[in-house]
Amino acid sequence: MALVPADPRQALRQLADERGESLSALSRMIDRSPGYLARFINEGRPAALTCDNHQQLCTYLGAGEFGLGIRDIWVPRT
Repeated sequence: MALVPADPRQALRQLADERGESLSALSRMIDRSPGYLARFINEGRPAALTCDNHQQLCTYLGAGEFGLGIRDIWVPRT
């Protein structure tokens, strides 16, 4: 089993590519606009996925709890 990148955006891109999933289809699966995950990966918007979206993607992609990174460390604390 290959390790996923530490960066959650790279990890999501890699897992989607490995499974032949489009970012547009994954975005719709989590009830977002078709460009949502592409913007997340390419532009850094939003800064982090919601807990629910993170869990949905991890479950669907078979990534395990930390397969897309640890969600709580994505956003700097203020």
